[in-house]
Amino acid sequence: MAGLEERLEKLTLRLDHLGMRVEQAFTDAWRAVERGDVEAGNKVDADDAIIDREEIEVEQECIRLLALYQPAAIDLRTICTIIKTNNDLERIADLAASMGRRVRHVVGVGLTVAEYPRLLSLKQDTSEVLGLTVRLLSHRNAKVAHTVIDNDQRIDDAYSDLVQSVLRAEDKHVGGAEVAMTLINLAKAFERIGDLCTNIAEDLIFLATGDIVRHPHAFGGPDDDEG
Repeated sequence: MAGLEERLEKLTLRLDHLGMRVEQAFTDAWRAVERGDVEAGNKVDADDAIIDREEIEVEQECIRLLALYQPAAIDLRTICTIIKTNNDLERIADLAASMGRRVRHVVGVGLTVAEYPRLLSLKQDTSEVLGLTVRLLSHRNAKVAHTVIDNDQRIDDAYSDLVQSVLRAEDKHVGGAEVAMTLINLAKAFERIGDLCTNIAEDLIFLATGDIVRHPHAFGGPDDDEG
C-alpha cells in the first residue's frame, strides 16, 4: 500500500508541525501573562483558530484513509494514534488560548506572576513535559514517553502544593480572592496540559509497542484485590 504509506508520512509530518505550533502558542501565552501584554494574549487566542482548522483537516484526512484503504495492523494503529494525539494537541492549544484571554484579568487584578515561585516552577515543569511530548511526535521513543508520564506526577504534586499554599494564604503576596483564583486558574491550566501530554505519551507507547499502559489496574494485576 505505497499510497497509504506516503499519505501517512505526510500526515505524521503535519502532526509534528501542529505540535510545534501548539508548543509555541503555550510559550507565547505565558510570555503575555508574564509581561501583562493584553494584546499579545489576544493574539494567541485569535491564532487558536488556525490550530483548530489544522486539527479538523488532520482528522478528516484520517477518516479518508480509513475509508479508502481499510488499514490493519501498524497502519491502523498509526491512524488511531494520530486521531487521538491530534485531539489532545488541540485541547492543549485551547488551554493556551484561554491563558491568553486571561491576561486582561491578570492585569486587572494586579497580579505579577514573578512574585510567585511556586507558579514559576510549575510552569517550568509543564514547559519541559510539553517540549518532550512534542519531540515524541517525530521520534516516538517509548523511553522518553515513559519519562513524560513519570514527570506528570511532579506537575500534579506541584499544582496541589500551590493550591494548598494559596488557600492557606501562606504566600505573603497573595492579596484577595481574585488574585488567589487567578493563580489557581493559571495553575490548573498547567496541570491539565500535563494530563494531556500524558495521554499523548501513552498513545505513542501503544503505537511503538502495541501495549496499552493506561489504567494499569483496570484489567487485573498483581496489586489488585482478589475476591
